[in-house]
Amino acid sequence: MQNVKFDRIGLVGKYGSASITGFTLKLAQYLISLNKKVYIDCYESCDAYAALGCSYGKLTDWLNELDLVIVIGGDGTLISIARTVVGSNVPVVGVNQGNLGFMTDIPSTEVMQFIEEIVVKNHFTLEKRVLIHADVIRADKKVYSSTALNDVVISRGAIGNMIEFDIAIDNQFVLSQKSDGIIFSTPTGSTAYSLAAGGAILHPDAKVFSIIPICPQSLSNRPIVINDNSVIEFVLARDNATQIHFDGQESFNLELHDKVVLKKYPQVFNLIHPIGYNYYRTLRKKLDWAKRVS
Repeated sequence: MQNVKFDRIGLVGKYGSASITGFTLKLAQYLISLNKKVYIDCYESCDAYAALGCSYGKLTDWLNELDLVIVIGGDGTLISIARTVVGSNVPVVGVNQGNLGFMTDIPSTEVMQFIEEIVVKNHFTLEKRVLIHADVIRADKKVYSSTALNDVVISRGAIGNMIEFDIAIDNQFVLSQKSDGIIFSTPTGSTAYSLAAGGAILHPDAKVFSIIPICPQSLSNRPIVINDNSVIEFVLARDNATQIHFDGQESFNLELHDKVVLKKYPQVFNLIHPIGYNYYRTLRKKLDWAKRVS
């Protein structure tokens, strides 16, 4: 039993989805019936939201007023919101209307029951997810910075040639590599691009980052796992079209000799699950591990 009041609740749905907009209205109505103040992330005027008495607008406009954010959609929507709210310490719960849903784990068909358990009865599990931060240094000046919940990926750009780079960890040289790119993954991101590239699945509580090469030229290059208190330095060693990507949602073009410094972000993302949440059950379900091969 937690001792938390969720009186002011923000709702965020996937933009441009008519079905999610309708679902958001139903959920807003339900929360209002529980005497909750509801804020809806909406960039356009909406008479239906106004008729319910909801506040609506940009999430960032009233983020500091919220006790909880409910994300309706898939993991991509939740990741986008995580990067927005992480500095505010507001917890987030995900309602799954996507496909895989590793983090949006409340089924939309049972949402009212689960939401009542969380916002009224305070029955929930809280996870603190780590993010990875990267600074791009060019000629000793910081030219770009951002943060990722899943992964920071550095990869070849439009030309399509392999990129060449050096990596050091905690001021110790580790490797020189030629490959299609490299993934710096958090435990949360270990079931995303990292998994497709041959990385290990990491439990969300693991205090580590993984570094996964993408199609390396040398077959001896393999993923490695390091302590998440480590500082990683990537230096681009060849003048080639190269980009750095943050959760696949923003990118920046790198230049020859650019240094990227990666480390754990100082604040965590607070993710709420229903009571009984089990990470291994999620893996079994989403990755079809329980199916026997005949």
